[in-house]
Amino acid sequence: MRARTRLITGLTVLISGLLVATAAYGERSGPCAACEKLAGFVRPGEIDDEIRKMVGKYTGKHKGGGGRENVAIQKARGVIETQLYPDFIGGADCPQIDSEKWAIDYSHKRRRAALHKGIDIPQPRGTPIRAVADGTVVGRFMNEGNRKGIEVMLRHTPAQTGLPYWSYSQYTHLREMSPLPMGGLVKMGMEIGKTSNTGKMGRRVRRDALHFAILYSAHPEWSNDGAVVTPKDGYFMDPNAFYRLQPPYDSQALSRLPAGQKNIPVPYLKTDGSLVPPDTRRIWPYACK
Repeated sequence: MRARTRLITGLTVLISGLLVATAAYGERSGPCAACEKLAGFVRPGEIDDEIRKMVGKYTGKHKGGGGRENVAIQKARGVIETQLYPDFIGGADCPQIDSEKWAIDYSHKRRRAALHKGIDIPQPRGTPIRAVADGTVVGRFMNEGNRKGIEVMLRHTPAQTGLPYWSYSQYTHLREMSPLPMGGLVKMGMEIGKTSNTGKMGRRVRRDALHFAILYSAHPEWSNDGAVVTPKDGYFMDPNAFYRLQPPYDSQALSRLPAGQKNIPVPYLKTDGSLVPPDTRRIWPYACK
């Protein structure tokens, strides 16, 4: 009887532990309950799995296979070199992109094929990071064990940016999670978080920098499965292209622009709180002098 009691008790503890683990996993990786009432949100199953691979979800069965598949999708959906360069209006002193720029092949830094899907802007730890446009918080991820580190994503409507798309700005490696709540309305220039280097590192210590990326879609629908934000039929945009005032915005067309059109006039927020130009709806993610 005692043995039977111990067995039942042990099984109860085991099952309870599994239930707790399952609940915790579901909270981290399940659909975003807070997203249900947000404009444009759809359940994860309504977004094509190709888009999950585009944003970096590894779904391959064999080591390296998923990486190559993801990279092929990412290249087809915008992650290719465009040779665009930020030209800050009026020659302002703004934090610059590092030498690695956009769409760099990161395969030599990873265990599988990989691309750098954003730009890195080094700044001292604790430097405030600014919302690049009015928008809504649609993603907050701690990314434990992930290279991205602490991450926030905003969704911007065409009316908020002046672009003919719904766009999504991604900010990673934050020092701590932003106090901005899911669904919170954000004004351009508001602080998203502070600069740091959170996230899983390789053999060297990563410098403090913001990883900044832009996704976009012709459709308003998007999802959040607890791990990634996925715009319906989404694409990646060179973050420099986000500041263009007219098309094209797709990387294939941008790569074919003549050299004289590669420097992009970039608007910004000054450290005194003023905007350049005053009527801009998009700014650089750091304040400029």
